[in-house]
Formats: sequence, structure tokens, C-alpha cells
Amino acid sequence: MSRRTSPRAVTDDDALGQQRYRVAHITHTALAGISDVAVLGDKVIVLRRQSPELVVLGLDGTLSDHSVALPDFVCGHGLRNIGAGQLAVTDMDGHKVIVIDATLKEVARLHCDDHPQLGRPFNHPCDCVRGPDGRFYVADGYGNSAVHIFNPELQHLKTFGVLGTNAGAFSTPHSVVFDTKGRLCVADRENNRVQIFDADGNWLTQIEGVHKPMALALTPDGVLLVTDQTPRLSAYDGDGQLVGRCRTFSTYGHGLAVQPDGTIVVADMTPDRLTFLIPIKLSFS
Repeated sequence: MSRRTSPRAVTDDDALGQQRYRVAHITHTALAGISDVAVLGDKVIVLRRQSPELVVLGLDGTLSDHSVALPDFVCGHGLRNIGAGQLAVTDMDGHKVIVIDATLKEVARLHCDDHPQLGRPFNHPCDCVRGPDGRFYVADGYGNSAVHIFNPELQHLKTFGVLGTNAGAFSTPHSVVFDTKGRLCVADRENNRVQIFDADGNWLTQIEGVHKPMALALTPDGVLLVTDQTPRLSAYDGDGQLVGRCRTFSTYGHGLAVQPDGTIVVADMTPDRLTFLIPIKLSFS
């Protein structure tokens, strides 16, 4: 039987700054165990913490019949579009990151041979992003409090960050993304902040006023989006100034992605579902 479905209901309007959104929730058994979400081409890809780990939807939220099981995955955590038609998938309890192509097949892997280590890759990692120069950055957030940098050939270059509250220290680095200035933004969850570094891991500044930030994403016009455990969604301009804020509709907005047209997709936990914030185009007479 087909699992195709459309957004179950339009529930409300919302706004981030001057932009208003129509809010739609997608609830389905195929989204049980949801952890993160990414947009790749004309598809929305959901990562779950159970097999099959990857579930495919259309940009309009239509659930397809396509799902993919990831071999030897233990507990999927992070999913991110890293450019070049590829996604990085983070296995939190399997201590690895795999790179998959547009067909959702594995093409590369970062791992520790199933030997997690304190201060070394990996120890329950959370998220992975590829930088503008092709290097990979992994937020090693649950066992370690660090970010690891790998060259484009997947060789470990350096690790920065220690457990603590000072600038440059972390307590559960949970999500990573590069902004339009080429700066690495790290959701430092238990320290209630987003820290911002240069591409070599040198501390630059930080955003405060968030409660346990969970997921980071960038809009097409360069606005940094942050979900937290308030629960809410906050928007910051390139100078780190708050430009919009609304609540999310679940206990945790654990994952976050943005479509090319500006539609924001939140991977909600408790209840497990997707929330779409669809931009409303204003007309003036």
C-alpha cells in the first residue's frame, strides 16, 4: 500500500521578522524516531533513529515510497546538505559520519574503527558540515566537547575545543553550519549559546539569549536560523542581531533545513513530525 500523503493540516500563521509563514505539520508513522532533515534537490530527506534511517518526501511534503536503510548504523543523529549533491549523515552511537550521494548511496566515511576516544575522533558525534575550502568539520558533542577538522581527503588535521564555559570551550556542540562570511557557527547546547569561529577554529564571537540551541541552518539570503528548547525558532542577521523569533510546535526542534524558496522545515521531536513554515507572498494593491 502506498504511503503517499500530503501535509495533514494548515494549523496557523507565524512570522520571523517581516516575513510571515503558513504553518503545516506532517504526521505519519514513517516519521517515527525522526532526528534531522535536509533538502537535496527536489527532495526532503528525513533521518530517523531506526531502520530504514532515510525517508524521502517531496518539497511539498508528499511522502514517497522511497526509504533507505543505512548498513551498520546504530543511532542516526545529524543530516546535512554539504554541497556537490551530497549529504553528511552522523551516527551518534556508531561514532562515525558517512557521506552519501544524490542516490542516497555511501561514497565516503569518517570513523574511529569502533574505538571511541576522549579528545579524539570520535566519541558520540552530532553533526558534520563541509567548509567553503572543502574541509570537513565534525561536532563531536556527547562524549567529547570538541570540533574536529578533516581535509578534503578525510585526513584528520586538528581538533579544537575542550569541556568548559569559557570562549572556545563547549558543552555538547550539537550542530554546525557555515555562514555567508565563511565563519563556522556551533550550537553550544548546554552553554546556551552559538559560538562563531574562523575556518581554523579561532574564536570570533558568540550569540547568547538562546536556551539549549539544537539545530542551525542558513536561509537563502544568509539569515542564521536557530532552534532551541524553549521551544522556539530565532533568526539572526550577519552581524548576529536578532531579526525574528517565533515558537516551534513540539518539545524539540531537533533538526532544521531550508528549501531554495525559503520554506523552513523543522524535524520535530515529541511529537515526531515535520513542520513546514511556508513563506506567504504579500501582495500590494
